[in-house]
Formats: sequence, structure tokens, C-alpha cells
Amino acid sequence: MSTKHSYYCVMEDVNISSCFFRSLAVEMASTAGATGWLRGRVKAVPSGDSLVIMGSTKAEIPPEKTITLSSLIAPRLARRGGVDEPFAWESREYLRNLCIGKDVTFRVDYTVSSIGREFGSVFLGDKNVSLLVVADGWAKVREQGQQKGDASPFLAELLRLEEQAKQQGLGRWSRAPGASEASIRNLPPSAIGDSSNFDAMGLLASNKGSPMQAIVEQVRDGSTLRVYLLPDFQFVQVFVAGIQAPSMGRRAPSETIVIPEISSDELNGEASTEAHAPLTSAQRLAASAGSTTEVAPDPFGREAKHFTEIRVLNRDVRIVLEGVDKFSNLIGSVYYPDGESAKDLALELIENGLAKYVEWSASLMEDEAKRRLKSAELQAKKDPVEVLDQLRSSCYKFQSNS
Repeated sequence: MSTKHSYYCVMEDVNISSCFFRSLAVEMASTAGATGWLRGRVKAVPSGDSLVIMGSTKAEIPPEKTITLSSLIAPRLARRGGVDEPFAWESREYLRNLCIGKDVTFRVDYTVSSIGREFGSVFLGDKNVSLLVVADGWAKVREQGQQKGDASPFLAELLRLEEQAKQQGLGRWSRAPGASEASIRNLPPSAIGDSSNFDAMGLLASNKGSPMQAIVEQVRDGSTLRVYLLPDFQFVQVFVAGIQAPSMGRRAPSETIVIPEISSDELNGEASTEAHAPLTSAQRLAASAGSTTEVAPDPFGREAKHFTEIRVLNRDVRIVLEGVDKFSNLIGSVYYPDGESAKDLALELIENGLAKYVEWSASLMEDEAKRRLKSAELQAKKDPVEVLDQLRSSCYKFQSNS
């Protein structure tokens, strides 16, 4: 079988993707109770005490785990209609800047089956991430979980560093007048679940053509992002201008969302009989895309989503707004850092055969930008890439250090 460049391929074996992901699920299940040290890369940082870690392979879509740092409790970010706990944003940002995109070594210390969570220790090089977080005052230490052994193996050192941070007034322990109040973000309605009054046209008029700083909070598909626009924390959906990635289909409401519920005392080692707090706005929006009728992703939909996630999820990006559609969704060019330079996400997706050029949103762009995208698509169709051969290779497990 001759392989074609991914998005332009007419697949002869449409079962490749589904078989691959069934195998991936088996591999993930086999590692769920692992007690040895594993290696991976940090894909996302949902809160100040949790990380999404994926297997470090370039050949496939790797399995991933969400690890909550053992015995730590970070301040909670705002949920629907609510406000941040003091220092919640700084706590998340500390861990995000420390770990996102980095190779780590980690181990599951204990699990709490009633909430389906794994708690573990994570090392960045030779540095214990939990110790760094506590030493700088961005999380407090929980001494004991519900069951004996539901605690970090580094608990004594964590408690020592917590006391030291308290004495020095670091992070959440700051004694500076007004520091606690100042750390709570003044969030617009869109950031806490109410986008009804969001003025997309007004935002476009004020910022068209000017780079806006943003943090990507969710990748819905390869060319659709949900982001915080800084510094005002407007939470908006952005379609990448000039392209369209394969659809991720329609999913049931139980779909896994990258941004899990923010940690709490009950979640770190103890199950609670009380109702869980409402979902964050990002969770609600992600879940709203679900449907009781599942439609499978288009061929290479998962690959395109993964491609975008590992480049921009929870990363600082620049967005240049190009227009607004009839549903008030923003359309923009997205640029992400790559070493000392910046890369154009739309161009990268097309060059790698994971998106196609679309005129309806490209028409909003400057002529030179349109020309680059068109040229990249023509080249991608001429030069096949061995994508299917990679999918046929055996599933990647988390690498073991044991």
C-alpha cells in the first residue's frame, strides 16, 4: 500500500486508527497500578498540584496519565460563578512555567479509586517537583490520607519545607498587606461560564492585526483552541485562520477533558460524601461539545489534535485576530515559541498534512499569509509522509527506570 500525506490520504484500512487506540487503552491499563519509576513529558498543568504526563515518543500518540502531587493541596481556581482562592493563579502558573513541555520521571505513590485519581511523586531532572512547590510556598501539605500509606514518601521533608516557607512568608504564606486580596484575579464573565455578553466584534475592532498574549487552556481539535486572552482573562474560542483540521467528531458527555476538577482537601487522599463543586468554565465548555450520539473522529483527527496539543496546550502564544464568524467565534493566526523563533501553527499543520486550506477564513488574512498557506498545501500533497507506517508500529509504553 502506498502511503499518502496524512490529511490527503484515501485510507485503505480505516480500522488502523481504532485498532491503535484500543491497543493504547490496554497499555494504559497495564501501567495504571505501576509502582516503579516511569519517564514521560508534561503535556498540561491543570492546577498548582496536578500534571498531565504523556509517554515521551515522537512516533505515535502516546498514552498519558494525570498525576496529582502526593500530599499537596494547591489553592483552587475559580469555578462557574465563583472566584479564585487566594494565590490559586500564581500557584498554577508556578507549576506550569516549571514543568510544561519538560521531560520528567514520576511514580504513582497511591491511588484513590473512589475518585479515580492517581497521586505521585514527580522529578524534573534531580529535583523533586513537590519539594520545589512547597519550598516556594505555592501549596500546603496534607499530612495523612484516608488510608495508611496515602501520603508522599517525602512527607517529612515536605513538612519541613512548608514550615520554612511559612516563616519566610513565601507564596501563599505571604504576610505583605493586601497580598492575599491582590492575588485573586478580577475575572470577566466569560472566564466563569457566562459568555452571553462577550463583545467579540468590539475585541476585534480594538485589536485587529495586533498580537495578543494568550495561554491555551484547551485544544478542541487541531485548529480550534480555547484560550485566556491576557491580561484581562477573557476566556474565548479561537479558530485558527486559513485552515481546517480533521474533525474530532461528536463525543458523549463523559469524554475526558484535559482540565480536570481542581484539587481540594477531599481529592488529595480522602473521598468525600459531599457533592463535588461545579465544573470550571473550561470544563463546562469542553463538556458542552459532547453529544449523546457519538460520531467517530475523521481520519487523522486525533493526530492533528495531538500535534497541536504538544505545541500549544498550556503554552504562552501570540494570537493575531483576523475576524469573527456569525457565532462570535474569533478567527486568528496563532504563533507559538520554538526556541528563539516563533512558528505559525496554521502553516505547521498544513506542512505536516494535518489540516487543509480553507478560503472562508483565509479571505480575512493578508495576501502574503494566504499565499504561504496555499503553497504549503500544494507541497504537502506532492510529498507523502510515512504517517501510516508510524501508526502501525507497536504501542509505546511509559519508559521504566526500574
